[in-house]
Amino acid sequence: MMSRKLPEGGGGAGNWRAPSGWQTETPDAGDQAGDRAGDRDADRDADRPRPERRRREGGSRRHAPPARAASRGPFALSSENVRLAVFALLFTSIAFFGGSARADVNWLLPLRPICLFAIAVLVVLPLRERAHAMTVPAVLLAALALSIAVQLVPLPPEIWTSLPGRARFAEAAVVAGLDQPWRPVSLVPWLTWNSLFALLPALAVMTALWGIGPRHRDRVILGFLAFLGVSILLGIAQVAGALNGPPLHYRFFAQDSAIGFFANRNHAAAVLATGFPVLRLWSLTAPLGRAGARRRIFALVAALVLLVMIVVTGSRTGMLVGFAAFAASLAMAPLDELGAKLDPRKAWMVRVGVVAVPLLVVVLLVLFGKAVALDRIVDDDLLAEQRVMYLPLLLDLMRGFLPFGSGFGTFDPVYRSFEPDWAITTKYLNHAHNDLLELLMTGGVFALAVLAGFIVWIAVRLWKTRSDARAAEAISVRAGAIMAAALLGASLTDYPLRTPIAGAVLVLACWLIARPLYDMRTAARTRSPRSGGRR
Repeated sequence: MMSRKLPEGGGGAGNWRAPSGWQTETPDAGDQAGDRAGDRDADRDADRPRPERRRREGGSRRHAPPARAASRGPFALSSENVRLAVFALLFTSIAFFGGSARADVNWLLPLRPICLFAIAVLVVLPLRERAHAMTVPAVLLAALALSIAVQLVPLPPEIWTSLPGRARFAEAAVVAGLDQPWRPVSLVPWLTWNSLFALLPALAVMTALWGIGPRHRDRVILGFLAFLGVSILLGIAQVAGALNGPPLHYRFFAQDSAIGFFANRNHAAAVLATGFPVLRLWSLTAPLGRAGARRRIFALVAALVLLVMIVVTGSRTGMLVGFAAFAASLAMAPLDELGAKLDPRKAWMVRVGVVAVPLLVVVLLVLFGKAVALDRIVDDDLLAEQRVMYLPLLLDLMRGFLPFGSGFGTFDPVYRSFEPDWAITTKYLNHAHNDLLELLMTGGVFALAVLAGFIVWIAVRLWKTRSDARAAEAISVRAGAIMAAALLGASLTDYPLRTPIAGAVLVLACWLIARPLYDMRTAARTRSPRSGGRR
């Protein structure tokens, strides 16, 4: 059975040419030889009389092995389908149980056993293809886990007392009249153990994505978009007051806020901002024809809804990160696929409308008093904001514990032991609301080295794919980089990546950065009835 040849031409939706970076699912050598033999038989059949072709086709159908045909079904029980199902259940569990970063939230208790069970199932499943490109993120995650585990190793008193920031805590043994005991780097070891176990959701998601091949990558993307859609629906119900209980188990954190699955509106807005590059990626990989046009229209409408919800959440950081992610997503690739079939004099109006309509919607939200994030920027005194007032104190704490840190997860008790009288109010800081400062204070230079390695890896991937703006690899890398940048940018004023949901989304971004998407347009053709349904 022969596949249609892609049309030659430009990059628009109406006249598209497969660029040089797009990757398709590669069959094995036997399948390639069979395809070549099938092509030769098809050429010979074209010269045969019609009755002889019927006999030949009938004989080939009678002798076709049914097991091979059944294995091509989308719901066939294979290791890859099982892996996809485990990933879907895992991500659903993370979404439902992993919306908070607090160590005392009971909803985290069932999540970690679920992640351990998922990892145990995934490691025994055979890999159809090995994701060697995910090696760097796996090494970085292992390095982060190692930097946490090292802080739990007990040290001799002579070494421990010489560490920066330990003088105040060493006095406790002197006052009690006891010899200095062996103690780890972490000042509160059980919180550091909790930080180590907090990596389980990210590890489970990485294990699941490690073996998901090109055939299921579009389903992973659709699943993530469905998660964002459900979160938006929950947020609308929260603002409307329609939900006042389960599954909103974080209701006491943010009353009447569109937080969705999260306990914090800043975290919810940051994750919603990652939807823009995914929608742009999904629209750029749309097939030709009406299905592709419908996908692009849906992506535009969904992006508009995302932008409105980010503004409604009331998160100032989320609004800034959201607008930046929206602009960066438009710049992922040229906009010439928008209005490609229209007259050139009218196509530019469509492209201008993509930018103008969201801005008009935000203006309308301001006029009707629904832009909570903008209202907070205008009404609040930013110089009196706790994040700004406490910054000098946090910088002193960071410098006092360098280069080894006070221990992952120890910010709250350590900060309270150094908190001055003027900072004691009815509000409290359970985190620094600047994860870069908190990472340096608690993790030291080793944790900073892991973060620097992660940023360098993203930069290298972007540099390697800079030449072809339309290649699938370039588009995938840019989408993942924008997702990671949105989460890291929001971490400068909050701590979204400490929630299991945002950590899982960051792993998904690494998956897009590490591995290019296959050519979904070509796959859509091969699944069409005209091409005989071959993959």
